Amino acid sequence: MAADSKSLTTKVASGSPYQLDPSQTLRAATALLKKIASDSVARRDNGGKANLLEDADEDEDSDETSTTVWLNVTTKKHIADQRKMKPGKIIVPFPLQSAASPSLRICLITADPQRKYKDIIASERFPAQLSSRINRVLGTEKLKAKYKTYESRRQLFAEYDIFLADDRIITRLPALLGKVFYGTGAKRPIPVAMQGKPENARDEAGNKRVKLSEGGEKLKRSDITPEA
Repeated sequence: MAADSKSLTTKVASGSPYQLDPSQTLRAATALLKKIASDSVARRDNGGKANLLEDADEDEDSDETSTTVWLNVTTKKHIADQRKMKPGKIIVPFPLQSAASPSLRICLITADPQRKYKDIIASERFPAQLSSRINRVLGTEKLKAKYKTYESRRQLFAEYDIFLADDRIITRLPALLGKVFYGTGAKRPIPVAMQGKPENARDEAGNKRVKLSEGGEKLKRSDITPEA
């Protein structure tokens, strides 16, 4: 007879839509971080051999003392009947990347004319903290004309940490950006509403939303606490 195992899912009395046992989730996060720490010590003792599974697109200036923690979501049923270019969203209270980070670089891809959106971002009414992180506004016509080759797309990919895109043109981007951006979910453009819909960025409680794409999503770095 198989040994009993406690299910990760349970009926939560608090009314939360997430049917996960918080204590079991905390134990899993604690065990994961402990395993990452022990593996790091083992690699250091063995002369720091390279991890072949490490993300090749990891930023050069990222913290070398921590490891990226990925989130993979598996469902019993298909989330959607058809493949869609607009990624779904899940809510995380503590995002991996924040607009508060002084080194964060954002590229915003917009519908034409791009000047309209540059003026909006430069406006005093636009949040100053976010506008200072948006380093480039790129219209679709300029994107199409300037980034035709694989190498030019690789350079664009490496230049910014996050790519945001007007949700009205998001389905056109796979043809304009190709496998460099859509081969993995690492920096796939995140759709944002340019028509005044702030719920696209945060939920009702103010929690940050992240995109849900195939192959998992970077969730945290290993230098966090299990509670986060």
